[in-house]
Amino acid sequence: MNIRVHPGVASFVGLLVIRFLGLTWRIEWRDIKNLEKARALSKQGIVSFLHGRLIVIVYAHRKWRISVLASEHPDGDLIGRAVAWLGWEHIKGSSSRRGAAGFRELAAALRSGRDAGLAGDGPRGPRGRAQQGATELSRMTGAVIIPVSNSARPRRLLSSWDRFQIPGPFARVVIAYGEPFVVPSDSDDETRESSRLRLERTLGELTTELDRSLGYDGTDVWPHEDC
Repeated sequence: MNIRVHPGVASFVGLLVIRFLGLTWRIEWRDIKNLEKARALSKQGIVSFLHGRLIVIVYAHRKWRISVLASEHPDGDLIGRAVAWLGWEHIKGSSSRRGAAGFRELAAALRSGRDAGLAGDGPRGPRGRAQQGATELSRMTGAVIIPVSNSARPRRLLSSWDRFQIPGPFARVVIAYGEPFVVPSDSDDETRESSRLRLERTLGELTTELDRSLGYDGTDVWPHEDC
């Protein structure tokens, strides 16, 4: 028998799981000085992370006033509903569907005093390859980009394109911020591409460093062909 589960119910169950797991995690923060630097550069920030590390980012920053862009695809909408339960504002859109409208709403949210959240390599990858969303949003609004990543032990990595990470109960979770930066409003194409590559490199290096600090060799997430 094929049983359909209402998206709202699935989101609520997902929220309960995240909250239960989060209460058991032992969270360690690193490179807080980079967050302080970011706030000195701009009152509003664009929190940029890898799609596969979303769950920890949302839980750890649930008290921030963050607007996040999530795909209208059923999987993306499910994630959007779940993060909304945790306090983030869910704006529907992606690089492939309703992208321009969602992007404008994110810009408006930043100008209203909220932060923005964007998966650097979302919504469909390739894994670890930054898209232009965060850097273009910074160029348009003057908001600072705050790279952030995390790792956990023990954890489960799903077989999805992003190798989605789910920390286990009582996991040691390490969160770190990368060097923040603002993309100048008058950036030419070369500078915009350089900014995108900078974000991609920062997120990749940050994630690899965190994984290795917890005893992983990185090959399960960053196989050679994806580097």
